[in-house]
Amino acid sequence: MTLDVVSFNVYVGLRSRGAPVRERAAEFCRRLTELDVDVLLLQEVWTAPLLRFIAARLPSLPHAAWLPGLAGHPAGGLAVLARRPLCPPTYTPFTSARPDGGGLPFRVVSALRCRLQGVLAVRTVDGTLLVGNTQLTANGDGDWSAANRHHGLHRRQVRIVQTALRAAGAHTMPLSVLGGDFNIASSGPLYPEIVEHGAWHDPLADAGRPTYRAEYLPPGRPAQRIDYLLVSGRPVLAADLVLTEPAGSVGFLSDHLAPRVRLPE
Repeated sequence: MTLDVVSFNVYVGLRSRGAPVRERAAEFCRRLTELDVDVLLLQEVWTAPLLRFIAARLPSLPHAAWLPGLAGHPAGGLAVLARRPLCPPTYTPFTSARPDGGGLPFRVVSALRCRLQGVLAVRTVDGTLLVGNTQLTANGDGDWSAANRHHGLHRRQVRIVQTALRAAGAHTMPLSVLGGDFNIASSGPLYPEIVEHGAWHDPLADAGRPTYRAEYLPPGRPAQRIDYLLVSGRPVLAADLVLTEPAGSVGFLSDHLAPRVRLPE
């Protein structure tokens, strides 16, 4: 028996391009059903109707974990769908995170984004699996050096994620999985904090394949690996990227590729 886990940013930002999200969702749900996924981590699900639309097309994942935000949307745009029953989740916002640098407009916008973003954690009812799902603030500068204005903000957000996951039982349960759109390049100085200095195993580290599509970047800017599926407690049988190919007239399903890991039950 194996456990198949996928993380996917469905791409519903304010500046999203491409086909309408429901057209793309119908196609990625079809592909995920064919992949026989057991656990799905979703980011940028910013409305409850969109989550219902997606869940209705994934009947093999009948159990959903999310918490409502102020407008009734999934808090942080985050949801987890699973084949097995889930406990009530916890959600920790990034409200205490602040940047070290940048001007006043950047600091104000960052504070607002931190109110909208955070980390979702949920256990399976049988107590064998903990799942963490997150999306950090996007770095539109394309610079992940320690001198960049996002560095301090991202460092604090990552630490909030790790603290929330440890509080939920990460590294003590039989299996813990942490995934999502970290918006931090694996080549940057914060990568050791993403993997908590080795506490998490990053099964796609050696491949080094970008998870953000170059087609959505300014000319000349290299694509980076910014999405992760990290594992603690079990060996990884296989890891790859899925939802990589465009779908006819629908085009790309997202501006992100989807990490997938296969684990022993």
